[in-house]
Formats: sequence, C-alpha cells, structure tokens
Amino acid sequence: MSETGHGIDTALFRQAMGRTASGVTVVTTDGDAGRGGVTVSSLCSLSMEPPSVLFCLHKGSRILDTLMSNGVFAANILAHDQHRVADSFAGLIPELREDRFAVAEWDALHTGSPVLPGALCRFDCKIASVFEFGTHHIIAGEVVALESFETKPLIYSNRGYHKLHMV
Repeated sequence: MSETGHGIDTALFRQAMGRTASGVTVVTTDGDAGRGGVTVSSLCSLSMEPPSVLFCLHKGSRILDTLMSNGVFAANILAHDQHRVADSFAGLIPELREDRFAVAEWDALHTGSPVLPGALCRFDCKIASVFEFGTHHIIAGEVVALESFETKPLIYSNRGYHKLHMV
C-alpha cells in the first residue's frame, strides 16, 4: 500500500477519482515556441469577470514549456464522436505520436492556437496565472474568443469514453 503524506492510500484515491465523470478536453498552443497539445480532463470555469477557465497539467508534461513560452492556449471540449482526437493527444496512437495534429484538420481563432472543428466548445485563451500545487501546475486562462455548438459531449469515466444520453 502506497500512501500520501496525509495517510491516504494513493491507489484508492486514484480509483475513486477514476470513477468520476468528466468532459474531455484537448488543450493546444501555437506560437514562437512551437505547436503542442495534450488531452486533459480537468478543465472548468473559473470566473465570469473576466471570463476565464482553468486546467491542471502535470509538471512533467511534454508541452508545459511550449505552452508557457507561447502564453496562449485553446481548450477544445470534445464532442461525442472525437475520441480518436483524445487518444492522439494522450499519446495512445503510436502512428500519431510524432504529429498528433495529423488526427484532424484544425482552425484558429484569435490567439492562433489550434481549434478543432466539430468540437462541443472552443475557448481561445491567454494565460493569466499559473499556480503550482503538488505534482501539477494549475493554469488559468482569460478567454479572448469562444465558440459553442449544439452537439453531445465526450465523457470519460472508469477508464473509458461514454456518450451523454439526455433524459
């Protein structure tokens, strides 16, 4: 049994968190430092004034330096049929590991960060603040442009993708 410094079993914590449901987001960036992207499951709204969102990124993430240097990102909330995009940016498709963006066509809004056609929502952001906590950076972005579409979200829970069924 592995425990955190607070006496919590890490395997049990991971299992419990894995049972929660969340939308699936691909965070992308482009600029002088290059292009990059990663799948995250922790995007949420932060504030209405100014409109802002936040997500968490592991300190060892391969795109962290690129993201920080560019100072901008797009949060693409995936639609129910975009699980291949999520897998690509999670590094789960071997033939796409060198160019994860090859999984789809991409557009841009205000910042130049890649946005995905067909996504549920696309938030174009500039980095407003970055906080460190434990093994992660908490990145707050001010929304400078956004688009939202009528489709169903891609949901992730219990190590698998699910579609939201409206009742």
